[in-house]
Amino acid sequence: MAVKHFLFALLLTVLLVPSAWAQDAALEKRVQLAHEMHKVKPMAVQIESAVRQLALRYPEDKQELFISKMLQVFDQKTLTDISVNAMAETFSEAELQKMLDYYGSPEGKAIEEKMPIYQTIVEPEIIKRIDQALMEIRTGGAGGQP
Repeated sequence: MAVKHFLFALLLTVLLVPSAWAQDAALEKRVQLAHEMHKVKPMAVQIESAVRQLALRYPEDKQELFISKMLQVFDQKTLTDISVNAMAETFSEAELQKMLDYYGSPEGKAIEEKMPIYQTIVEPEIIKRIDQALMEIRTGGAGGQP
């Protein structure tokens, strides 16, 4: 009986371990691609861009203080590690490669640079319409387009 258990365990090991190694290799490749993605689009740049966008909501004389204080709050290494792991767990190798191809291209870089301008134009219109809808919900009224 012990021989049967041993042979069964050996069979499982022979069949399952290569699969686990393959999964580890695939995950390792995705982690590598995620690290490369962060070289193309560093977390520090993403954080600073987001903070600068938020700073625009403050009076001009308060913006630099806001930016300085906000950037002190972020542990960029920890956020980068979290982001790399999340990318490796979420995206396939092919998807990560496409992200690298896109964000590493001149067009991808140009779009990334222009996106805050686009958002600055569109975001106030979206907020205006959300505010209008919330007011109508609160008051029961039905207003026109802003």
